[in-house]
Amino acid sequence: MKSLKKTEGLTLIGFVFVLAVLGFFAFATMQIGPVYMDHMSVVKAMKTAASEASPNDSPGKIKDRIAKLLYTSYVDQVSAKDFKIVRGNGREIQVKYAVEKDFIFNLGFIIKFEERVPLQ
Repeated sequence: MKSLKKTEGLTLIGFVFVLAVLGFFAFATMQIGPVYMDHMSVVKAMKTAASEASPNDSPGKIKDRIAKLLYTSYVDQVSAKDFKIVRGNGREIQVKYAVEKDFIFNLGFIIKFEERVPLQ
C-alpha cells in the first residue's frame, strides 16, 4: 500500500507571486534610493560650507560655496537659490525643497526635505 505524502514547498504560481512582490520593492528602492543619496550630498555640502565659512562671510558667498559643492556632487534637484542664511541664536543655513519623481504609469511620489545647519 502506498502512502500519500503531503507535498511541501512553493508552487509555480506562488513563486511567481513572490518574485513579483520582490521585484516591485526592488524597483521602488531603485527609484527612491538616488533621491535620498542626493539629499545626503546636500546635507554634506551644507556642513562643509558651514565649517569653512567665517563670521564675516556674506550670504551670497556661502551660497556660492554650496552651489560649487553641489555641482561637484552632481546634485541637480536643488539649487543655490533654495538655500537661506537665517539669523536666530546665531546664523544657520536652511534649505527646504521637494522632489517629485514618476514611479509607475500615472503614479508618482513627492519627497519633502527640510534641513538646518548652524554656521560656526
